[in-house]
Amino acid sequence: MANRVLVRCLRRGACTLALAWVIGACAIAHAGLRNTPATADLALVLGNTVSHDSRPMPRLEARLQAARALYARGGCTIIMVSGGIDPRDGRNEAMGMKRWLVEHGVPEHAVIEDALGNHTRASADHAQAWLQANGKRRVVVVSQYYHLPRAELALQQSGAVVAGGVYPHQWFARDVYSSLREVPGYLAYWLRWR
Repeated sequence: MANRVLVRCLRRGACTLALAWVIGACAIAHAGLRNTPATADLALVLGNTVSHDSRPMPRLEARLQAARALYARGGCTIIMVSGGIDPRDGRNEAMGMKRWLVEHGVPEHAVIEDALGNHTRASADHAQAWLQANGKRRVVVVSQYYHLPRAELALQQSGAVVAGGVYPHQWFARDVYSSLREVPGYLAYWLRWR
């Protein structure tokens, strides 16, 4: 009898946790989708997967298209591309992102490379350091919609003035998994665990 009660409690607990997780993912996705940018000094484009020759893969290319459109309509004056370098094969997200933007019409002087943006918090800190060093304050973040709330939180925690976010209006099958993954990610940033 005691075992049945324990099993029932464990099931209820697991169902409650799963429901809370899904609700959290939906809330994060909703917040990202409702995001609109204001004019900013800097657009921070967060890195993602690149090919072996550092060419942006589809999700990252979609982010870059959104950043280019933002720049073209005067939504920012400088774009910072922030990503890491793979220690195994030297793939460089920031270099590939800058190359793509320049090849697609953004002036080279308007793109800053941050090759030390190994994670969202590092990218936010580097953007804030650039803003401070250049007497600027406002930053708009460019990423997938589900990533915007955590990225904006990291920027706020770094001291930057967040002017909203921009996301590509392109959907990928992986977005469902990524939205669910953002729940513990956002919680960790909110609690400043990482």
